[in-house]
Amino acid sequence: MAAQSWAGIAVLGTVISGLAGCESKLASLSDRELQDRIYECNAQRSQSPGFAISCDNYRRECENRRDAGHYVC
Repeated sequence: MAAQSWAGIAVLGTVISGLAGCESKLASLSDRELQDRIYECNAQRSQSPGFAISCDNYRRECENRRDAGHYVC
């Protein structure tokens, strides 16, 4: 039972660090590139789960930029 708990904690740590890596990659996107990706997300009606997650990440990056006073999308 204890091994399963440690395994779960290890997986959770990996996921969190992976998400942190995505955030830094998204922050390095140019404004135009972010706008293009948001447009693609809005244009696609049926989305795979992975595509939907990417779109959520792009929207979150737009919100982060907006909160910083930089209105991009």
